[in-house]
Amino acid sequence: SIFMRLAPGDSMTWIYHIPANHMGGTFFYHPHLHHATAAQVGGGAAGMIIVEDPKGSIPEYVEQMEEKILILTAMDFELSSSIERQGLGNFFWQTESKTNAVLANGVHQPKVTLQQGKWYRFRMLFSAIEMLLQMTNRGSAMCSTKLLAKDGIWLEVSPRDLTGTGKFTKPIPIQLGPANRADIAIACTCPSPGLGCYSEFYSLQNCTDETLALEASE
Repeated sequence: SIFMRLAPGDSMTWIYHIPANHMGGTFFYHPHLHHATAAQVGGGAAGMIIVEDPKGSIPEYVEQMEEKILILTAMDFELSSSIERQGLGNFFWQTESKTNAVLANGVHQPKVTLQQGKWYRFRMLFSAIEMLLQMTNRGSAMCSTKLLAKDGIWLEVSPRDLTGTGKFTKPIPIQLGPANRADIAIACTCPSPGLGCYSEFYSLQNCTDETLALEASE
């Protein structure tokens, strides 16, 4: 119910029965109390629901991929406090902070270890208010990136290559708006295993020149 209220410190368990014919995929949940949705989601009150793919409904090579969960939460203090003031609220976001950061699984810039040459399925969720996230990956590791599904629905033609090769084929950024999800397949190799290497996801909004170059190549 959109009118149900839980006071700070209270808890409740919800049980949802998923129909047997429901498509498997990556989905999103968040509180939906009227006039408080943005304040709560903007503070991280959101999460991922995974509906498992029925056996044999997706390619075997995808079924065998190890999964990594990546919940990206945009914490825009200035925007959230502005929304709270406009709604005459006096409980949430009573701050003058201008912090604007994206957390991954509640952590700032966490590290995930991958095995060389192994394919992984990253389930990504972007929880935000009024923000678009465009990101790609870079680093000393050589990685192949492919899009499998968006918003819990498999692409009609999947996988779709996002890697880009060489000077004339730019990487295609992963684009996520508020509540968007993406299932991404990634495999990396390390040119110098003895020295170690890395690949990182980064936001193109913070790299204006590269964003313009990608737009010009389309």
